[in-house]
Amino acid sequence: MLLVLGFILSAKLVWPATRLLYEIKRAEHVDIVIYGGGLAACAAAWKAASFASDKRVALVVPYIARQYGGLATVGGQNFWDVRYWSRDGRLPQGGSFAHWFYHTGPFYSPAELAKLIAKELEKLPNLVTLWGLDITAVYADAKGERLRALALRSLERGPEGYVHWKGKEKLLKAKQFIDASEDGRLSFLSGSGVTVGRADWPAVLLPEVEDPLGTSASRWKEEAAGYLLPEKLGFPRNWIELFTKDAVGRVFRERILQLGGYQELSPSISPGKTNRVARQQAATLMFKVKGVRPGLYKDMVFIRSPQGVWGAYGGLRTYRENPVVTHFNKTYGPQGFALKPLNAAQDGRDSPEWWVNSLLIFNVDGRAHFRDRGSSRYPLDKLPGTLETDEAWVAARQLLLKPDFIHALRQFPGFEEADLVKDSTGQPVTGDILYLRETVHQLRRGGGVGKEAGDGDYAVTALEVYLAGRGPGEGADADNYVNRIGLGFYWLDINGYRFEDLQGEDGAFRWPVISYLRPDFGQSLPGSTARPENPVYLPFEAILSPRFSNLLVPGVAASISSLAWAELRVLPNQAVLGDAAGVAAAYAVEQGIDPATWGPGEIDEIRRILVEKYGARVDKEFL
Repeated sequence: MLLVLGFILSAKLVWPATRLLYEIKRAEHVDIVIYGGGLAACAAAWKAASFASDKRVALVVPYIARQYGGLATVGGQNFWDVRYWSRDGRLPQGGSFAHWFYHTGPFYSPAELAKLIAKELEKLPNLVTLWGLDITAVYADAKGERLRALALRSLERGPEGYVHWKGKEKLLKAKQFIDASEDGRLSFLSGSGVTVGRADWPAVLLPEVEDPLGTSASRWKEEAAGYLLPEKLGFPRNWIELFTKDAVGRVFRERILQLGGYQELSPSISPGKTNRVARQQAATLMFKVKGVRPGLYKDMVFIRSPQGVWGAYGGLRTYRENPVVTHFNKTYGPQGFALKPLNAAQDGRDSPEWWVNSLLIFNVDGRAHFRDRGSSRYPLDKLPGTLETDEAWVAARQLLLKPDFIHALRQFPGFEEADLVKDSTGQPVTGDILYLRETVHQLRRGGGVGKEAGDGDYAVTALEVYLAGRGPGEGADADNYVNRIGLGFYWLDINGYRFEDLQGEDGAFRWPVISYLRPDFGQSLPGSTARPENPVYLPFEAILSPRFSNLLVPGVAASISSLAWAELRVLPNQAVLGDAAGVAAAYAVEQGIDPATWGPGEIDEIRRILVEKYGARVDKEFL
């Protein structure tokens, strides 16, 4: 009897694991995998496939729409966030971004930018794009030092608006990996070593709910013991039973994978550190309107680009003082929504439609997706009351249809006659994906292990961007010069973490909010003389994973502290990092040496290639 039971147990547990190992070993193999569809990913794919033209490169696009560009196209963000350096009046970012900006100007049609990117990428015969796939599992070598494979599965949007899994898993192996995503999913799921949101901020500046240390670690322990009520997390009621079964099967699966030279990875935050659980910056959903009237207004600036496309920005006084807008924000702010001073751009020359960036969505955890509920991929350390991305997307679209919303939007100068653009079913036309300003941050490779992560635990710190120098040998970023792979520049731009951030103690609305949230960086108000005054040298270390020697991270999860990310998060800077990651991955494959093991000589070569072959800008004195 025991023999029969043992055989049945082996059949149920060992055989599936053996089958998985067999499938991994027989999986499709490429040289480089780039995960993401945004501009960092497109830049990385373009440079990797063009430089290593004899190597196979795969771009995994983790959203449903079949367009390159991510937030800049599918997301509707068609107003470039750029800042010209006052010292010479030029943009510090070169490479892919400079190419795209030259063709589009400051405002553009998202569809046209997507076509421009496609024109470049589709010329590359060694580049394959895998549309609408996302990661379900990450596999490393038995030592957990190198990534080896990704499990991928197709996506579809359900009638309720949530994104679901469909079809069977596909396995993809590679020699080099790039997480250029706009949510840091590969870095998070692989346990690469990340912190969440503003976890590195001084505790004294955080609300009490974000302050306690060890919260995330204790919740993981509670989850493993089955103490958390599944219905509170939206999991099936038999979740604990399912988890127990899966845990037993996982032991067998892990052992068999290790014997075959593989290891299945699990999400984790900052190994060795007991970090607080912290919020992420407010998200946004871009939406379309018609009926905008460009003109001369006191509280709104309209500009027409050389390409003939209109853009607009402003509305500060309207946001602060207009009774309709303040009433809207006081009503819907506690529900997690607010209108901010806006920027907007025409959907291409002569188009009657405009994309608008004005709706803030608070309390979104960019790591949490409906499709991951009940799995080990779900971030059980997320703060109470925070929304999954699907929940936020659906709720924001519902808010747009409320009469209060369009009434408030019409208070902004030039938007008095604005109406929502709707599709054939009467639903608002919005970005297909959220604008996630912040999710996770990689820790610095080779950094010390302390009790709590701070600003100095990342390759680029807030002090480095805030006090960046005018050239080599000066400024807080001077040490980055030797391993520089590009320049980053913008303002320290925080859109708030909670609705309460938008109001002072007297109840009056305030903007910008950074000087209130970070009084230790008080000279950060937008303006030509605001700090940062100079671009920051971006070091090669900013795109290294702290754990995996063959993973580069130029996307949202780059090794940049939370406050430094407030400057470097804008898309031109991400494209700079993407260029560097693409060249580095290609060079690593050709040389057979992982990027994390490189010395100054290899980094010098990457910089030379970026400058001479791809037009990167790495020196301030030559701007």
